[in-house]
Amino acid sequence: MQVPVWLRRWMSWPGTRSALTLLAGAAYPLHAAAHGFDERYDLPAPLGYFVAGAALTVALTFVIATLFMRRVRDASAADGAANNRSIAFGPALPVLRLLCRALGLMTFAVVLGAALSGTADPLMNLAPTLVWIIWWIGLSIVVACIGNLWPVLDPWRTLFELIDTAAHRAGRVPGIALNLPWPRALGAWPAVALLLLWSWLEVVYPIATVPYRLGCAMLIWSAITLTGMICFGREVWQRHSDVFAIYFAMLGRMAPLARGATAHTLTLRVPGVALTDVDDSLAGNAPRRAVETDAGKANPDKTISIEPGPAGMSGFIIAMLSTVLFDGLHGGQAWLLLEQGLKHSVPQWVDVNGYFAGTVGLAGVWLIFFAAYRLTCVVTARVVSAAPAAPAAPATPWAQHFAFTLVPIAVAYNIAHNFSALLIQGQNAIALISDPFGWRWNLFGTANLRVNIGLIDAQVTWYVAISAMVIGHVIAVWLAHRVALRETGSARRAALASLPLTLLMIVYTVISLLVIAEPMVRFERETG
Repeated sequence: MQVPVWLRRWMSWPGTRSALTLLAGAAYPLHAAAHGFDERYDLPAPLGYFVAGAALTVALTFVIATLFMRRVRDASAADGAANNRSIAFGPALPVLRLLCRALGLMTFAVVLGAALSGTADPLMNLAPTLVWIIWWIGLSIVVACIGNLWPVLDPWRTLFELIDTAAHRAGRVPGIALNLPWPRALGAWPAVALLLLWSWLEVVYPIATVPYRLGCAMLIWSAITLTGMICFGREVWQRHSDVFAIYFAMLGRMAPLARGATAHTLTLRVPGVALTDVDDSLAGNAPRRAVETDAGKANPDKTISIEPGPAGMSGFIIAMLSTVLFDGLHGGQAWLLLEQGLKHSVPQWVDVNGYFAGTVGLAGVWLIFFAAYRLTCVVTARVVSAAPAAPAAPATPWAQHFAFTLVPIAVAYNIAHNFSALLIQGQNAIALISDPFGWRWNLFGTANLRVNIGLIDAQVTWYVAISAMVIGHVIAVWLAHRVALRETGSARRAALASLPLTLLMIVYTVISLLVIAEPMVRFERETG
């Protein structure tokens, strides 16, 4: 295999080998190999053609939406709810929920035991693979594409409810929750900080390479979340600070399946429609008529009700996007340039493990994305206010209204960046369930299974990535126009309102494709 020109030049830079050594020491081996193929895919056309085509597709979606979605009723929650279908499962569904709760609690106990007392080798210990690959990546995709299973798998929720039920039976009528009032000014910002911290632990701090550290983190989070549920009540805590409950609830709004009106039913709906039918009470405002169904009943998907501050939820969703993009940037060519810049500008702050650079990079990517989004909403407010017969429109409500329409992009980023890791590294979980502690067990006869690294190659991964990115942005543009039409009541003002966000999505498309392409395709062909 010939070495690309850009790679030969980069390897010739002074200090490159030292930088690679440092990065290898801090890298997360399970996650860093997400696109680690033996060969890069040589695109049949220049990369710029793919990027331009994706950007034009997003722009064309905006044009089609403005031409064909022109009635307010097309964007109403009532119209979307009218297409929902209730699926009855009878008594089997509550039983299945109980089994899932038991499975979630048992899995948590096994993973915690493996992390704290199993082998220190992360590739032979079940905990890192199950947490980072099967749960964080795999369950995220399942939740977004099928339905939100996390409430019935959540071990902390199950633990709290078991203890609370025991307290009720022991004669304590209020249960164990103190139901303290949540500071309204905090909104959902604690969850934003926790999601950024979680990404920092995943990418920057090598917690995943040390199962014992992962186990300690699980214990710390267990103490924090159970204490929060006791102080503020489970529902209040999960609406504001439970980063995992909020994260999976956001992804679940993309899914076609949702919780039904009764314990024996599920609701089948148009995928993504729940992202535009969000009750304003979830955003800290009074409920609005537009979110009610034709029968006057509220949205039945009430697994998690999210009540952020003025921009708390938009900040959280932007964190969902930016953390995955930061993961792709970390360790790439642009990242090495950032580290070199920091070494020259603030050498006293730069550490050999790259913690300072990683912290700056993670916070910087989120701040840039969030600032760009807020600026876009400011432009939207001014454009809408300048339209004829339009009242003044502040930027904050637009930030709240449009935030949920960005969730499809977060799902697309996750699939594009982690699809190959799930298929290749996820195979290791089949072997590890037979030997979760790395003690040479073979409980289910799968301990000797070897990972098939040829299951997917760079070519397939590239086309999956670019397809996911384009589809995610197309859905987001369509949903944004639906929201704009609902809020403005006019096709012309809706087009003006969604135009700035569409332009931002086009920029997102270009940047994300360049980041995804860097580790798997050739940017230039060698000559001679």
